Amino acid sequence: MKRTLTLVFCLWLVQAPAAGLEQAPMSCENDAGAQEESEKVLLRKAEELAAQMNGTLRVRELFDAVYFRYTSLAKTVETLSRLHREYGRIAAVRLETYDTPETAHFIFETEKSFLLPLALTVNRETGRISSMLFRTPNRKNLSLASIKEQFAALPGEAGFLAVKLNAPGAVLEALHSNDAMAISALSKLYILGAVQEKEYSWKKTLTLKEGARSLPPGRTRDWPAGSPATLHTLALGMIAENDNTAADMIADMVGRGNIEDLLPRLGHSAPELMTPFLKTADVFRLKSDTESALDYMNASRAERYWLLDKIAGTPLSSVNYKPGPFAMDRIGWRASTADLCRLMDRFRTGEDRTARDILSVNPGLAIPGNRFDYAGYKGGAEPGVVSGAWLLMRENGDWYCLAGVWNNWRESPDEKRFQGLMQSAVYAIGGQ
Repeated sequence: MKRTLTLVFCLWLVQAPAAGLEQAPMSCENDAGAQEESEKVLLRKAEELAAQMNGTLRVRELFDAVYFRYTSLAKTVETLSRLHREYGRIAAVRLETYDTPETAHFIFETEKSFLLPLALTVNRETGRISSMLFRTPNRKNLSLASIKEQFAALPGEAGFLAVKLNAPGAVLEALHSNDAMAISALSKLYILGAVQEKEYSWKKTLTLKEGARSLPPGRTRDWPAGSPATLHTLALGMIAENDNTAADMIADMVGRGNIEDLLPRLGHSAPELMTPFLKTADVFRLKSDTESALDYMNASRAERYWLLDKIAGTPLSSVNYKPGPFAMDRIGWRASTADLCRLMDRFRTGEDRTARDILSVNPGLAIPGNRFDYAGYKGGAEPGVVSGAWLLMRENGDWYCLAGVWNNWRESPDEKRFQGLMQSAVYAIGGQ
């Protein structure tokens, strides 16, 4: 995919009118050749890393000084040794995607049938590794049926759905896919969907008001009051960085009532579960005061709107916020994996591709570039909840949705375990 974009751009340079300028000494063949050479250099360095993991670690020779600004020699040795110990010898190294002449993504296949996704950056001046990031390992060649069985064995409640979108009714695997569960930050997808449905201009400017600040995560809350930002910038922060203040600013612009009215069109099968549609600050305020939380839980729907207005001016404090699975099914957002996939399908079919582009900034998992031409994602996690939804397009043009939700009231779900299962599901959809 990266190489295709490079070649298209190169063709434009060749065909563009000279306009009196001397033609640059550049050709597509030269550009493709340079990328091929860079890929070889990066692959050799990845193979050298794998060889050391299988044998004797000589970390000082392998890593650049820049790398050790962020971690220690001992921690690096421990990490590499643990990966080898837990997942076995590296049997094969595969280049997945090429980002730049310095950075690429690889898959290390182990003898224990695990896949270790790796992002690697090499300092071109020193020829040594300046950045290394292993993502969640996952088992090789797991079927979607097997993944569904593992979801069924999770403690608490879990929902899973893999569906082919451009073949109506083509459900690949489903587990409790119509059961509504707490979805945490996936609620922000409904805000993005409302923006798309209302056809707002992405260049529209919003201004941060002092009372609009929510709690972390997010950088927008640290901006000075009165700071302007485009809707596009705020939406990027809301989706790619899970920025709570950015999400609340957009929700205020669209309006709580408008978001609620759009829920059926966005594919939610039980909109009453999402009304009132809470902003992140609403949840933080409710969970910062036990009396307010109990009042809200026991109130009628009409009374809940009144209660939200009543607490709207209460100052927010991370000290007062009481994180925990308490009332996660009654104070927050609920949807099924089927609801989430219907929402993702709205992004697929929408005429404006901007929302889809925003979803693709942070794909959440290692997406094989040789199997997929597009990956959009939003995830969520809080005490008692972990969730994720992916919109995927295979290289043959087929579209898929993958969604998983895991709720556990007794203890927080294991995010690494969840991510590993979803990563395996991505590979299963990709035919690996």
